[in-house]
Amino acid sequence: MPSKPHLDSTRISIAWQDPVMLQIGKAGLTDSTILEARRLLKKHKCFKVRVLRSALNGELTKQMLFETLCERSGAELVGLRGNTAVVYKK
Repeated sequence: MPSKPHLDSTRISIAWQDPVMLQIGKAGLTDSTILEARRLLKKHKCFKVRVLRSALNGELTKQMLFETLCERSGAELVGLRGNTAVVYKK
């Protein structure tokens, strides 16, 4: 993705090297998952999240799931690789 002026590209690059901080399991996007995402954004500003295949049903794609997570937690999706994404605080 092309970098946007308000995003810290160095921090995002480092986030790809960091371990996954949030994992979305078979329960999908629960309220507690959203609260944890908000807490992580407040503390780290940028973090890596992974979705398990069991969280995806036939109608929900990875892209849609990550976009919903970002919308509900006040983040921006800055990168998606496989089942892993990096989100950044708006």
